[in-house]
Amino acid sequence: MMTKSYRHFTYVALLLLSFQNTFSQEALPTTPANYAGSFDQPFENAASLAKQLTAPFRTESEKAEAIFTWIAHNVRYDCKKFHKQKGPEIRASSKEELERKIKEFERDEIEKTARYKKGICEDYSQLFKTMCNAVGIEAEVIHGNARDFHKPYRSAHNNPHSWNAVKIDGKWHLLDATWAAGYTDDQVRKFTRRVAVGFYQTPPEWFAQNHFPDDPKWQLLEKPLDKNAFPKQPMLNYGQTEYALEDFSKSVANVQGNGYDREIRIKLKNAPPYFLMTNRKSKPIKFSHAKEGGYEVFRFSGRGISDVVIFGGESEHGRQGWLAQYDL
Repeated sequence: MMTKSYRHFTYVALLLLSFQNTFSQEALPTTPANYAGSFDQPFENAASLAKQLTAPFRTESEKAEAIFTWIAHNVRYDCKKFHKQKGPEIRASSKEELERKIKEFERDEIEKTARYKKGICEDYSQLFKTMCNAVGIEAEVIHGNARDFHKPYRSAHNNPHSWNAVKIDGKWHLLDATWAAGYTDDQVRKFTRRVAVGFYQTPPEWFAQNHFPDDPKWQLLEKPLDKNAFPKQPMLNYGQTEYALEDFSKSVANVQGNGYDREIRIKLKNAPPYFLMTNRKSKPIKFSHAKEGGYEVFRFSGRGISDVVIFGGESEHGRQGWLAQYDL
C-alpha cells in the first residue's frame, strides 16, 4: 500500500513537472528579433499588425525591437517611387477640409506601405511611428539630411532623408529602418535586401556621422554638430554587425614612422582576417596593419591622398565590405 501510494505520488509529481516545463517553454516567447523576423500572419492594417507582432512581449524595448525588425525584414525600398516623388494634388474648399484630406492621404500611404511592403524613407519612418503608437509606445518621425557610402561628403542640405526616434522607458533612442532593410546602388535603381541591425538604437554620436536632423535636438547630443562640421566627420559602417564596431579614431592622426605619416585606429568586436585600403576612386593605397590593445591599426603615407576607405572581409581576393571612410 505504501509502495502504491508512493508510485502514484511520483507519477503525479512527474506529470505536473512535465506540464510546468511545457507551459514555461510555451509561455516564454523567442527573442523579438527572431519572432518578428519570421512573423508571417495575415493582418488587417498597420495597427493590427503591430498588436499581433508585439503580443508575446511585455516591455517597450521588446515591442519596439519587434516592430523595427519586421519592417527591416519585410519592407523593400521602392526605387521607382523614389524617382517619381511628387506631392499629392489635394483640393479643398477650406483649411479644415485640406487638413483632413492630408491626414487621410498620409494614413493611406502608411497602410499601402504595410500592405504592399514597399516604400521610401518617409514611408518606413511613418510606418514605424504608427505601429509603435498603436501599442502605446511614443515615437517620432525625424526629417533632415543624410550622407552615405556613395557620397560621404555631402553637405547638410542636399540629401533629404527621414528616420525615427523612439522613447523606451523614458529615454529617446535613434534608429533608421530604411537603411536597416538594405541598400541601393548609387543611382537608386536597384535595392538589395541586407538587414543591418546596427541601425537600431544607435549611439547618438555614431548616428550623427550620417544623419543631420532639421531640429538639432534630435541629434540627442549635449553639443549638437553644426552644418559645417557634419560632412567633415569620418563615416563608419556601424550598421553592419558582422564585424561590429566598438570604437574608432575621430580623425586621421599625424604620426612619424618609416614610410608612413598617417594612422587610423578601429576597434571591432570580430575583426576580419583581411583588409584593403583605397581612395574614393577605388585606387589601392599601400598600408601596414597591426593589432594593438584590441584596435586594428592602419598606417600609411598621406602624400597625395585626400581620402581613404577601409574594407574588410574573410578572403584576400573575395568580397570585402566597407568599414570606414576618412577625409584627410
